[in-house]
Amino acid sequence: MATMATPAPARDRPVSAGTTMRFALLVVLILVTSGLMLLYMAYWWVSKADAYRCSLAAGVDPDHATDLQIIVSRSTQSLAYLDCQRRYAQPPPWWVPLSCLVLLSVAAVALFYWLPVWKARRGRAVPLTAVDHDGEIRRVLEEVAAVAGLDRMPRVLVDPTAASVGALVFGRNGRPIMSLHGGLLARRHRDPEGFRAVLLHEFAHIRNGDVTLTYATVALWRVFLTLVTPPFLVGLAMYLVYGVRLGSPVFVGPSRSFLQTAFLVVLVYLARSDVLRSREIHADRTAVRWGADLRGWHVGVPPSGDGALRRRLASFVALWRTHPRWDLRRDALTDSGPVYGVPALPMFLTGAAATLISSQLALALTPYTQQTSGTLTAQTAALAAAGIATGVAGITLWRAVIHAVLTGRRPPSGVRAGLWLGAGMAAGTLVTGQGTIEQFFPSQNARLVQFLIGGPAFTWWTAQCAQLWVRRWRGRTIRPMLTAGLAAGGLALAQWLTWWQVNAPIGTGWWYEPAGVRRWLEQAYPGPAGDHGAVLSGISAVFPVVLSLNGAPLAAAAAAALWVVPLAAWTTRSASAALPWTRAAALDIEGAVEPAAESLPRLRGVLLPGLLCGMGGWAVVVTVLAYLHSGVWGAPPQGASLQGLVFFAWTYVGLTTTAVTAAVVAAVRASRYRLLRTLIAAQTAAVMGLAGLFVLLSFDGCIDRLSLTQSSCAWRPSRILDWQDLRTVLDFTLTTVTIAGLVVAAVVSAVRRVRTFRQRRPAAADPPGRAGSAFRRVCLGTLCAAVLTVSVIEAAHQQERTLQKPDLRTFQKQVLQISPGIKAVPVAPRTKALQMDAWNDLGGKALLERLRSQRDGIVARVRAIDRRAPLTALYRIRPNCEDIGRTALDAYAYFRVPDARAQMLWQRFILNAAAATVECRKAFDHLSAGRSKDAVDAFRTSFREIGAAYSFSTAIDSRVEEVRRAGRI
Repeated sequence: MATMATPAPARDRPVSAGTTMRFALLVVLILVTSGLMLLYMAYWWVSKADAYRCSLAAGVDPDHATDLQIIVSRSTQSLAYLDCQRRYAQPPPWWVPLSCLVLLSVAAVALFYWLPVWKARRGRAVPLTAVDHDGEIRRVLEEVAAVAGLDRMPRVLVDPTAASVGALVFGRNGRPIMSLHGGLLARRHRDPEGFRAVLLHEFAHIRNGDVTLTYATVALWRVFLTLVTPPFLVGLAMYLVYGVRLGSPVFVGPSRSFLQTAFLVVLVYLARSDVLRSREIHADRTAVRWGADLRGWHVGVPPSGDGALRRRLASFVALWRTHPRWDLRRDALTDSGPVYGVPALPMFLTGAAATLISSQLALALTPYTQQTSGTLTAQTAALAAAGIATGVAGITLWRAVIHAVLTGRRPPSGVRAGLWLGAGMAAGTLVTGQGTIEQFFPSQNARLVQFLIGGPAFTWWTAQCAQLWVRRWRGRTIRPMLTAGLAAGGLALAQWLTWWQVNAPIGTGWWYEPAGVRRWLEQAYPGPAGDHGAVLSGISAVFPVVLSLNGAPLAAAAAAALWVVPLAAWTTRSASAALPWTRAAALDIEGAVEPAAESLPRLRGVLLPGLLCGMGGWAVVVTVLAYLHSGVWGAPPQGASLQGLVFFAWTYVGLTTTAVTAAVVAAVRASRYRLLRTLIAAQTAAVMGLAGLFVLLSFDGCIDRLSLTQSSCAWRPSRILDWQDLRTVLDFTLTTVTIAGLVVAAVVSAVRRVRTFRQRRPAAADPPGRAGSAFRRVCLGTLCAAVLTVSVIEAAHQQERTLQKPDLRTFQKQVLQISPGIKAVPVAPRTKALQMDAWNDLGGKALLERLRSQRDGIVARVRAIDRRAPLTALYRIRPNCEDIGRTALDAYAYFRVPDARAQMLWQRFILNAAAATVECRKAFDHLSAGRSKDAVDAFRTSFREIGAAYSFSTAIDSRVEEVRRAGRI
């Protein structure tokens, strides 16, 4: 048994209590939410944005449009919609919300420094010297402070009007203030041990260093409630009134904002109360370790009642209190299990806070990062949210595993905690409206189940990784491996959040049209498509998944970390009976004992399935190359061909199949660390197969029957590295194998659990592994380092592609080709009138008037030419012809007219204007070549086209007015 009566300061604990990270989570959540609210207020009152009319101009029907119809209307007209947003819904200058956020922080800092002054003056508190005339109380305080290990005494006040037998510490860590209540001083003589216990408890708060974070959070929270929330709600109400006056029937967005504000208030209050309760319990335990009398916690409390309803009501009320119940505090002093447990409420709140931070930070950054890839914005927000959430949930799981190992209990699997974490993420997603636009709930509600899968996957892996390293690590502190484990799990969680952020439109029901995807593939990868119809159909079904998974640039690095970090445990020497880092842990855990030495499973059994299946992957690659070999193929690696597409498709299928086979074998054979061993085996097979693929393609042309694109033998690794399709296959294979490994491990675990329960006998244990040689450990460490290095290089390459400016014209062309078809529905006359009015005001009318002005300019210049002048005098109208061509291009890039009849006129208008420019250019070419007759004919055709475009422009004006009159606007 390892119990000690000396203090264990927070800095000496093997793993921190986690309260600091939970306070940090609240601070980040409040700051991000405040920043988004300030941005919205700046939109309303500074830039006066009008995004609603941009949607109307795009043909969105606010009365009946679903989110799917809205996203298809916007994305298929992305050039016009983004240009409209830039001109009429431009965000305020970046320094406006940033300045407001800085002022908010300054106000919070000022309140933080003013709170101690206010608390000291409130209640007529007096200095200790005013009541301690003989210095006796001061001597007791100094004695207790010495026991607590404080470098200096805090400032001590006395509140004689407070009849309670407690005390209060406030201020900040560097200058704490302790306020002793009058009732406590009266208790000093009749119960000196109780008096001492209260002092030790308050000094524990100072020693644990949580005074600053506590009151910094209080200050920031109060500033948020008083300076940010009221004006935001007022602005939201004004926005609703403005929408009603405009005739907007869209109330989902404002209603969700009200709900989100209320949800945030409840979430922060519950999370803050939970952290403060945890803070009190840790202070209690620290005080007892310093020698506080346990009788100080025997406070009589009224019973909550015998009924189940009364007990549940009492438990619910306790969630809102900042101090835990006395019975819980007493139990925590003798049993560290609940202190190191994984409670449901913090996990749920952490999951909800993570999605709130991720979605709100992305929304706040998007208006200022539209010139970059949206993936970069989503990834930045996801990394911030996942980092702080991993710090909270991950540390909690590591603490629970450490406690279980040192007390001989069964370590937690993490699945239950993950379900609560995923439930919180799902709740946060519903409140923030991710996957929705103007609907309150996503059209694809089943998509929310992914959070109930992703949450347990993250916590399951974290718990097993923690158990592996807790039993294996021989260093003086466990923190290096804690950091590595949290970094790997956090990176994976960030990629998952990034994927959901980038692919949020899936929640609207949007998905790729298979026929459109196939047409796009046939255009992008030329070749004899008829010979591979079935393969192309399969690729068309899978390719959208590839595109969606490419939304996580760091996926390869995350996949590598998930199996390399646990595999590195086999590079360490066998653990002895004494693990050095457990000595500090034993100080805070009752009944802690040195864990028995445990051998890891044999490395051969861990790696063998992956190695054998990896060699099978080489055979697959060779077979596919031999099958596709033909002399008529041939395209450079930088290009794209159907041969390369089919080759990579079959290679992906083969490598994934061999990796999943390795995962199944490893999962079935494993009794310990099943998830980790499954991932190691699957990823080993995948990495070996991809390495073989790289070697064969680098020597492409050296073996005639296995050549793909080259006919001469040479070592060409640089050309292969530039082959983007190969990188896509690499990332997609590693991501697919990771997901498949999780699924296989979960299924095998569930089956084994059911069989074990029915047979009521434990599963067979893995044979213990022998201590590996130093050479083998070095080789394994080199392999881990190499895999991590390659994955980091690949992630850096994908990150570089993410930083590239997106080509919006190409994007719109692809979206038009692969978007699902939307059935047209009748639009109310007033709504159609509002659509036509917005289309006309936001650019349609300007384009029509521009062409008429350009036509008038041509007429004026032609009339100004003397009839006797040579034909070459018409060169004066060349700029006018080019101007009409630019008008046609701008009109083509503008919104479609939200009226069928007007759209037909608009198309004719664009075609005639473009034809006028083309004929005008032909005329000048004929004129330069001396073909005067042909030039005259071309000029006449051009003028007729201009006249027709002019006529269509007036017809469009008439139609717009007709629709407006019908809608009575």
